[in-house]
Amino acid sequence: MFKELDIITLTAPISRESIWDIPPNSPLARANNPDEGLKSGDVGTIVYVQGSGEAYEVEFMEPGGRAVAIATVQASQARPATKRDIANCRFHRIAAEI
Repeated sequence: MFKELDIITLTAPISRESIWDIPPNSPLARANNPDEGLKSGDVGTIVYVQGSGEAYEVEFMEPGGRAVAIATVQASQARPATKRDIANCRFHRIAAEI
C-alpha cells in the first residue's frame, strides 16, 4: 500500500476520463491527440490516498516542475517508482515538439 508523497510509476494507461485536472499550459492540453491520456511508465507523486488505499490522487509533472495532470489512479495501475524510472521524460518531449 502506498502513502501520500510516495512516487509511483503507472503500470497501465489512464484514460482522459480519469484525469480530473489538466492545466491549460500542460503538454496534455496542447497534445496533438485530444484523447491522449497518461501512459504506462509515467511517474507521479501521490497527493491523496482514497479510503484504505484502493485508489490515489496522483500529480504528474514536467521535469521543470510544471503540473501536467492530476488523476485518479487505482492501486492495480501503479507500482513503486525505482531508480531506473525517468520522471515524465515523455512530457518533456511533447513540450519540445509543440
